[in-house]
Amino acid sequence: MILRVTPLTVLSDIGPALSRYLALGFETMETGDAGCVGLRAGDTYLILATAAHMARQFQPDTVERLTERTTPYLYVRSLDEALSRLPASATVVERAVTDHGTAEALVEDAGEFMILVQKIASRQSP
Repeated sequence: MILRVTPLTVLSDIGPALSRYLALGFETMETGDAGCVGLRAGDTYLILATAAHMARQFQPDTVERLTERTTPYLYVRSLDEALSRLPASATVVERAVTDHGTAEALVEDAGEFMILVQKIASRQSP
């Protein structure tokens, strides 16, 4: 059911973190959005996103809870199926459909967050 887990770090300013990862040899992966940068080193992936980028899909109080932390970003085949399998202690904080062709759900369980992500449409090249 889980296709891939990618750490997502939300920061007020991704510039300093991006510089550090690039200096370590990570390559950028084009997202088409300066507020969200994918990074890759071999088979390792990381997403850096600004709080402003996240605020386009989640409510401000939700974004505040995610900022300055790293959250597992879990790609799933079916968001509804993944949500149905969560333990009773887990709470869906917020759901969103993004302009990047994904449906996402922020889940909290015992003070820990995860974002479940289902690709719903392929992105069109400009």
